[in-house]
Amino acid sequence: MRAASRSTVRDVVVVDGVDAEMYLHGQVSQDVDDMAVGESRLSFLLEPRGKIESLFRMTRSEKQQYLLDTEAGHGELLLSSLGRFKLRSKVEFVALRWTMISVLGQADLSLARNVEVTAASTWPGTEYVDLLGEAPSLDLPECSNEEFERLRLTMGLPVIGKEIMVGDIPNETDLLDIAVSFDKGCYRGQELVERIDSRSGGRRLIRRLESDGALRPGDELGFEEKVVGEVLTITNDAPYVGFGRLRADVEAADGPESQRINVASVHQATI
Repeated sequence: MRAASRSTVRDVVVVDGVDAEMYLHGQVSQDVDDMAVGESRLSFLLEPRGKIESLFRMTRSEKQQYLLDTEAGHGELLLSSLGRFKLRSKVEFVALRWTMISVLGQADLSLARNVEVTAASTWPGTEYVDLLGEAPSLDLPECSNEEFERLRLTMGLPVIGKEIMVGDIPNETDLLDIAVSFDKGCYRGQELVERIDSRSGGRRLIRRLESDGALRPGDELGFEEKVVGEVLTITNDAPYVGFGRLRADVEAADGPESQRINVASVHQATI
């Protein structure tokens, strides 16, 4: 695609200090202790019982500093939850409200200005990057809200506050492969994640949907006269793509990599 951009507001928490690596590694679901400077990873922060408090991207910006960015409106909970078990750890947290320019396609990033952090997009199979800072700038054509949302629903990930909610079970987000490490030591909420995973995973999973017919958020999806899920987010115009929450035993049409459900093979239970 030709290069384009989309500017959005992001809540950011900067984690700094000599204990930053050790502290984060014991709190979040993702590995922290082997991250290189400049590397980004998706991660959950869970309550002790294992339910989601935050979903964020973590970028190691310096040797003893990490930048966590999440959806606007979710930074306050991330900040308060992170600091809950600080005790005597030598780590500090700073909350910021930054702008993020998502660069879609190939662009000369040397022309960007006022960028504090360049982070790789967490969207699978893409080489997009996000430029974060107080007031970053890059002269590129900008996607409309509708264009960017269609791109996210086609190629991107479910996000907290839209498809994923605070209090959800991480195993039902279908993001464990990219947001959870099963090789690290203990972290907050680990017991629930591993117990459900050992029992064949969550009962309902977020899956990407595609449909020839119009759908609306909240529409039920049925199979063999049973309701098997519901539409969470969907585009306003054809071709219709989005995310739904479906029973885990509903098979994805294109295999585990895309996790895409053709709604025609399921059917709308209500319109």
